[in-house]
Amino acid sequence: MFLQFNTLFLSFLFAANLWAAATMASYSTWFGIVFSLIIVIWAKLSVGRWSHLILPAILVPASVFLLFLIDSPGEIRLFFILSTVVFYFSVLAGWRLKQYERDETAKAMFNLATIAALFIWYAAVFGWYLNVAFPIWGLMVIFAVVTFIAAQSSFFANQIDPKKRLIYSVFLAILIAQTAWIQNFWPFGYLTTSVITLIIFCVGWEIILSFFQGKLSARVIFFEILFLVGSAALILFSTKWYPVI
Repeated sequence: MFLQFNTLFLSFLFAANLWAAATMASYSTWFGIVFSLIIVIWAKLSVGRWSHLILPAILVPASVFLLFLIDSPGEIRLFFILSTVVFYFSVLAGWRLKQYERDETAKAMFNLATIAALFIWYAAVFGWYLNVAFPIWGLMVIFAVVTFIAAQSSFFANQIDPKKRLIYSVFLAILIAQTAWIQNFWPFGYLTTSVITLIIFCVGWEIILSFFQGKLSARVIFFEILFLVGSAALILFSTKWYPVI
């Protein structure tokens, strides 16, 4: 089942929240906070478990933060559509997993939503970091916290042992925090650095999932590393380099 009325209506509210953020001067007051909280509370009622709420909950503020960095009306409309679709599938996946926790289609949707949600967060935080003065340790802490809770949520959805998912979530959080520190010295824009950060997360995350699913082999590791090096090199050599000041 890919259509669920409550989830669809909630996604329309999510889109309305983005529209309000883009068009209403009063959104930055309590109005925006209350509107966002209503969406998160409704999402909790839909997905049931707190672990399944994490993705929708982090998507709401991340999408608003990233929206403020987009100038083109066409890009704003495209972002409205894509982020709403991601939100819809994150809630739908949680709702389906509440009905049946071994739903493989729901797990796949949840995993894709995890990747998309992290990209939105990475892009939003990197963008604000480059435009607003705040310390590098703040960037690292935000990246670590968001990565940790998103990884915990995805490992929970994939039914990984609680103790082991805690250890590997901490590992991924530290990995991404270190990546953010290194990228602080790179001469690239926030979208490029966000994509590279996401690729690094995905490679580590997929290796961990393959290990617990009994699919990990030397060949899998080789192709994951090849993907990491190849995709990162392609992006870095095809993007604009900015002078480091």
